[in-house]
Amino acid sequence: MKNLCKKTGIILAVTATTFTACQKPSDFVDQGFDPALFAANMRQSLDGKTVGWSFAISQNGKIVQYDADGSARLNTNGKEIPYTVTTRQATGSCSKTISALALLGALEAKEFDEYAYLADLLPSSWDIAEENRKITVRDLLTHKAGLKYFGNDYASLRKTMKTPTTGFGYFTKKKYDNVNYLMCRVLIPCVVNGKESYAKMTDEQADEAVSQSHRSYIREKIFKVAGLPDWQNINIGPWNASGTITEEAPDRQMTMYYNYSKPLLPGIMVYTTYKDAGAGGWFMNSPEMAQVLLTAESGKYVSSLMLDKMKDLLMGYDGFISGKRGDYHWKNGYWYDDETRGIFTVIMHFPNNVQIAWHTNSIQTDIGDPMGITGQAYDNAWR
Repeated sequence: MKNLCKKTGIILAVTATTFTACQKPSDFVDQGFDPALFAANMRQSLDGKTVGWSFAISQNGKIVQYDADGSARLNTNGKEIPYTVTTRQATGSCSKTISALALLGALEAKEFDEYAYLADLLPSSWDIAEENRKITVRDLLTHKAGLKYFGNDYASLRKTMKTPTTGFGYFTKKKYDNVNYLMCRVLIPCVVNGKESYAKMTDEQADEAVSQSHRSYIREKIFKVAGLPDWQNINIGPWNASGTITEEAPDRQMTMYYNYSKPLLPGIMVYTTYKDAGAGGWFMNSPEMAQVLLTAESGKYVSSLMLDKMKDLLMGYDGFISGKRGDYHWKNGYWYDDETRGIFTVIMHFPNNVQIAWHTNSIQTDIGDPMGITGQAYDNAWR
C-alpha cells in the first residue's frame, strides 16, 4: 500500500510537471482590463493626428498610465516647444463637471440636493420672475432650465433670473447653454456663505465677491482635496507659478491653440476672464483633470449616490457611449475662433473604476469622433 502511494505520488508529480511545461506564459496573464494597452490604443488614436496632445488614465484611485506627444508651440510662434503631460491648456466645458461636483457637494454639505430651488439659493435682492421660482438645480445642471443668456457678469445673470423661462423640467427639451453653468459662479458662494452675504452689495461689488469666493472654494474643496500640488494657483485662463498670464505679460513657454489642417497659421491664446468661471476656463493638464475624476469616484466631493445621479441624469456630463462593458459617461470641452484655431478636451468614466482625461491644442484634427475613439480604445484594452 505504501509503495502504491509512493508510485501514485510520483505519477502525479510528473503529470503536474508535464502540464506546467505545456502551458504558455500567456495562460498566467490576467485576462482582464489592461491599462497599458488602453494607453497604447489611445496613442495610436491621437499621435500624428493633431498638433499636441496628452492623456492620463486612472484606475482604482490612482493614475496608472499617461502619455503625450506633438507640440505645445509650433515654429509659427517662435521656438517649437513639445507638448508634455505637464502642459496646461484650457479645459473648455469639461470645467462644467468641476462646477457640478462643487455645487452638488456644497448642497449635500447643507443637507440639500439637486431638487433645491434656485430662487431659495440666490440673493434675496434678486427680482426673480414668478415663472422661474420652481426651477431646480437639477434643471439647471441638465440644461433644462429654459433660461436666457444676457452675459456673463453678475448683473446679466441677475437679469437672466428676472426674465421668464421658456420652459423647464425633466420632460423639457434640453437646451445646452453656458448660462446654466455661469450661474454656478453665484450659486456656489450663496450656498456656502449664505445668500444674504451678497444681497446688499452693488452688482460690481457682488461680482468681485462671488468671483473670489467661487475660485477659493473650487481650489480648496476640489483641487486641494484631489491632492494637486499647485491647487492654490490653478486659475481661470492661463497661469504659471508667477501668477496669471496676460496678453501684456505673456509666457513664451505656454501652449498655443492651432488649426491642425493649417500648419502655417500662427497659434493663438485665449486670455479668459474670471467671469467665464462656472461654464469653462480652468487651465489644467490632463493628469490634474484625471486626479479630479478619480477623487470624485472615491466619494470625496459628493456621495456615491449623487455621483451616480450626475452620470445618469447628465448633470455635468454630456452623454454616454454604450460600450462592450457598459455605459461610458463622458463630457467634452472645446473652443475655436473664426480660423478654427482652438482646443478639444474629453473626460470619460468607465464601469470598472477607470477614468481618462485627454487634451489637445487643436479642434481641427484627423482624430475622428473624439468620444468614439476613446470608447473603442477602452473596449480594445481587454485581453
